[in-house]
Amino acid sequence: MCPNQSRGDTASASNSTFDSLTEVSKKDMMSPNSDIFDDFLLEALRVAFIFPASFILSVVGVLTNIFNMLVQMRLGLKSSMAIGIFALSVTDLVVTFLQLVISVCYVLDKIYPDYVIDFWAVGVFVFSWARYMCFFVSGWITTTISIERCFCVVSPFQVRTIFTKKRCVAAIFFIYAVHFSLIVPIYAVQKLIWTSTMSCEDNQTVTSIFTFTIVFTEEFIDVQVILNNVYAIALSVTSQCIIIVCTIWMIYSLKSSARVRVDENQAILTKPNFTVLSERERRMVKVVLGLVILLTSCNIPRYAIICVYYFLPGMNTGSYKNLSDFLWDISDLLSVINCSSNFFVYLQLNVNFKKTLATLFN
Repeated sequence: MCPNQSRGDTASASNSTFDSLTEVSKKDMMSPNSDIFDDFLLEALRVAFIFPASFILSVVGVLTNIFNMLVQMRLGLKSSMAIGIFALSVTDLVVTFLQLVISVCYVLDKIYPDYVIDFWAVGVFVFSWARYMCFFVSGWITTTISIERCFCVVSPFQVRTIFTKKRCVAAIFFIYAVHFSLIVPIYAVQKLIWTSTMSCEDNQTVTSIFTFTIVFTEEFIDVQVILNNVYAIALSVTSQCIIIVCTIWMIYSLKSSARVRVDENQAILTKPNFTVLSERERRMVKVVLGLVILLTSCNIPRYAIICVYYFLPGMNTGSYKNLSDFLWDISDLLSVINCSSNFFVYLQLNVNFKKTLATLFN
């Protein structure tokens, strides 16, 4: 939902005079030649790197998240933590699947550039917004899991009464409901329709060509600006700030617990307000810590780009347009990496996950 979400579509729409509807076809998605980053270089990088990598990572993400779900169901959804991780896997599965569909739409658009369906525009309209929504939902589910682990360190005896299974399910549904309600307006101000363009043949015969593509209403730009500020930036940054605080506290608790375990001074063990983590709790904290570090690492480029947009107005237009699109392509690729890599965090840090996964293949 960041400034690139509609990529070339938004640029075409914002640079046009809105009478009632502004058509955005695949021809509009190619920006004028850029002195910084020309069209040919952008397309070459997308064809050679961005979309092949995105396609492969999406396939890997779909498979790994299916394995995540199977293992979690085999282990049993007996706690709020297990439900949270299962919900995270489901959401990441949706993100990677939608990205896979978008990549397929891009390939189809290149293979059939004159087809009656504008695959790229339709793919961006139908799937990109939903993918962004699910990615932000994934971030908030990770935040919820992080908060629970922090409570486990601070109040280990109350954590099970505070974070019950029912409350965890309710929190996940609430997160989805909030994000879904915020994304609905963007679909309301865009339309998929059949448009007609005139084509002149060699024999000077003029024919009408119909294409199924996307159009924007006048309200689109206003809705997108509001959505970017409230949804993609405010909510996302809030989630990330909470995650950073939780990360610092979990790292501190792990180090403190490790020092206590090797110290024979019993006075340390009886310090007030100090909790010694069990081995199982330490493993779970490490798993959650791995998830939040992975999410934060993949989000840093996104926040850096957002800062550039605020300090350099007009970054997504003119001679910087293609460079801007490429930076957002990289950001999207990192989000797919994040949603595809949680499996490896579980595999590396969760012994039970590794054992249960092995039984699936026996």
